[in-house]
Amino acid sequence: MPEKLTRSTNTTTNHLPNNAYSTPAAVDYRTIGLSPQYWTHTPLLIGDVVGLPLINGVDCFICSSCASSRDDEQRPPNIILPLSKVILQGIITAIDRRPNGCILLVLDDGTGSIDVRYWDNDDSNNGWHHDLEGPQQRQKKPLSIGDYCEVLGKIKTMTAGTKYSCNCLGNDVRFGCIREIHASSVCTMNRNHSTNTNGEILHWVKCLNFTRDVQDNKVKSGQQMLPLLGDSITQSIMNSESVECFESESSSNNFIERKCCQTPQLFRKAMLYCHCEATLETLDPSFTYRDALLQHLLDMEAELRHLSQCSHDTTLSSTEDCIDLIGGEVNGSNHVAPPLLFTFKSIYKDEQLASIAREVVADTLVPEVNARQLIQNTFRAMVNDGLLSLFDPSADLYLLLSIGRVMEPYFSYSLSKAYSVAPPFFIRHVPRKRINRIKNWVSED
Repeated sequence: MPEKLTRSTNTTTNHLPNNAYSTPAAVDYRTIGLSPQYWTHTPLLIGDVVGLPLINGVDCFICSSCASSRDDEQRPPNIILPLSKVILQGIITAIDRRPNGCILLVLDDGTGSIDVRYWDNDDSNNGWHHDLEGPQQRQKKPLSIGDYCEVLGKIKTMTAGTKYSCNCLGNDVRFGCIREIHASSVCTMNRNHSTNTNGEILHWVKCLNFTRDVQDNKVKSGQQMLPLLGDSITQSIMNSESVECFESESSSNNFIERKCCQTPQLFRKAMLYCHCEATLETLDPSFTYRDALLQHLLDMEAELRHLSQCSHDTTLSSTEDCIDLIGGEVNGSNHVAPPLLFTFKSIYKDEQLASIAREVVADTLVPEVNARQLIQNTFRAMVNDGLLSLFDPSADLYLLLSIGRVMEPYFSYSLSKAYSVAPPFFIRHVPRKRINRIKNWVSED
């Protein structure tokens, strides 16, 4: 199926963007993530997803408040709610299985259609998913055109659309954006089964109830969550007058000194990272094991010597320096201490870290199993958070992305070149906000 087939299906049926006629509050990057709804899969109609306005680069759901006034000047402002994840239901109208394992679907629910991309981890037969017929009747079933399915995924904006001059919505408001959904789950629903005859109606009711909850202020935005955090945390988050000031040249020092969470200052200095940016772990909500693991890795890095001074049988390994990782020319004057390379096995077998993991999950029903699960989950989360990176899959070697050994030398090297340096492998999972923070740090030095 040609690529243009799916691009042309991102349309709505006589649908206008979310009734934006009043004066909403501006979208503030510092408070977007404070809203629980931003991280929740929100039930929406496809027409609503396609019609979402893009405000300051963020997909936002807008609806009017239930409060009313006869005087237009006293009309209450619209409610702006940034969203990132959605639940959609509809009929598959097109399927394209790509060679890279990606399955491209076109989903239509009557209000509009949208592209859905899904990567199936099942190597036996890509495109098979659970049929929602009950716990005892779940089975693998290939997707086909005409199937009614439920999709859980993340909104991805492909084109920025047309910019409008609208003072009531902010300085950067765009409509007509082309979007697609990067699905984490695609489940077919047997509409002929007696237990699923009302599934489509139930989804529409959930969409209507969500809109009503937003109008009734039952769904809180990030700005509304600020008073619940206390004065000290609120002041720490809002201590900047704007986003530009928040990421200014002095933002690195502000980041180290701010008290948004209980992250030790050692980690802030060594990694320019705090727990506010960490993936949550239900087995360790206070990040006790993560802190112990990160402290252990920093201690290993501090004790690291040059490879020629270390035995090849130890768990510590290194390259010459960070520039060697990206294939750059090593200059004697620019030589820095080598980065830390270590194996997952060395962490998994460390008895001190294992005892900390057991203490964290001691009150659970199966502490031994949960301790092993905690180690694996924390390690995987640190990779996804850009603190670790897989260096050599065959040797199970991982790289610690510390500031002094990896990140700062790389950005100093790349910024000093007149030509563009290709992004290295370890930069893939590093959050863009942290990259900007490190660049500011390097420019300041």
